[in-house]
Amino acid sequence: MLTTLSFQAPCIEMKELNNLWFNITGFTCNLKCRHCYLSCSPSNKSRKFLNMEKVKNALNEVNKSKLEEIYLCGGEPLLHREINNIIRLCIKHTNVTILTNATLINDKKARFLRQIELDSDYEIIFRVSLDHYKEHKNDEVKGKGSFKKTMSGINNLVNSDFNPIITAVNLWGEDDEEFRRGFFELLSQFDIEFSEINLKILPAIKTGEYRANFCTYNENELVTSESFKNTSPEKFDCANTRVITDDGVYVCPALINDPRGRVGENIRDASSKFFLELNTCYSCQCANSKLFNNEWRS
Repeated sequence: MLTTLSFQAPCIEMKELNNLWFNITGFTCNLKCRHCYLSCSPSNKSRKFLNMEKVKNALNEVNKSKLEEIYLCGGEPLLHREINNIIRLCIKHTNVTILTNATLINDKKARFLRQIELDSDYEIIFRVSLDHYKEHKNDEVKGKGSFKKTMSGINNLVNSDFNPIITAVNLWGEDDEEFRRGFFELLSQFDIEFSEINLKILPAIKTGEYRANFCTYNENELVTSESFKNTSPEKFDCANTRVITDDGVYVCPALINDPRGRVGENIRDASSKFFLELNTCYSCQCANSKLFNNEWRS
């Protein structure tokens, strides 16, 4: 058993900021997923939407030559009334990834976003959350009717020549290969070539709604100095990532609801060091890959 006396968390120091996240809609989402680690929902207004001024200020503070990607997340980022202007601003500097459930993407919206991309030198990448390839299993955690709406959104994206990445949490403990095969069979209906890059399987983060509906971390699920020796620090998103919220800068997307994840008021003054002392960090270690950022390898 680990105790506060015997446990000393390893530290990661960010050398470069390559991945800049904007949490633009706080915890407000049009869905209420039973495993959401941030407890996002239509009624969760506990954090304000990020305004354009704060997006501009953050972009002015970063070394844009080092930026590899900008991520727009929430909640559901497409609920932001200024989402189009935020995308236009961000895509001037690098590729933009939008994390969405795609339920709000109709044909007109997809075509409009495609035109924004065509007018730029960079790409818009969609990461679409769909938790099972079977409708009834997906809907039991994401809400009735969500599967059909998300599939419609994916279809609209594909028709506008986007090549979305599907993200899923294997809540059912299914065989990994079978789980993946099910998704590729589902996606084969679309007139586009999907590869391993198009499917990102995530481990559960046991906070928020997951903790309320399933279970939480046990006291030994921590990153220790010993276990850290067998892990590459570059596998942790916080090695080159920061998240801008209305409430300041956080070390990673999973910790924006935890004050211990806050590392500063703005990018310029934010701490570059972070101690991996939270249970959530254990999920990153177990994943042994970037849990949040895109990994462009097949």
